[in-house]
Amino acid sequence: MSGDRSQEGGRQALIAAAGRYMGYGLTWALSTALFLFVGRWLDGRLGTDPWLMILGAFVGGGAGFYSLYYHLVVEPGAEKRERKDTPD
Repeated sequence: MSGDRSQEGGRQALIAAAGRYMGYGLTWALSTALFLFVGRWLDGRLGTDPWLMILGAFVGGGAGFYSLYYHLVVEPGAEKRERKDTPD
């Protein structure tokens, strides 16, 4: 009986982690797409085809990568340091 509970808890933790990581990837993809389309729109308004679209794709990709890096590297490191500094 308790084995079923631990499996269910493990399954829920796996689903939660998968959802969190899918969200990080989606954030990267959407930021890239958003900046790409804003650049494309500005290109149409200013007649600078395709330079602002390319710039927008790189800026969006960079912003998405920074967000991904922050959530996967910086936050866990800060939490680890915080736990280390806290006396038991």
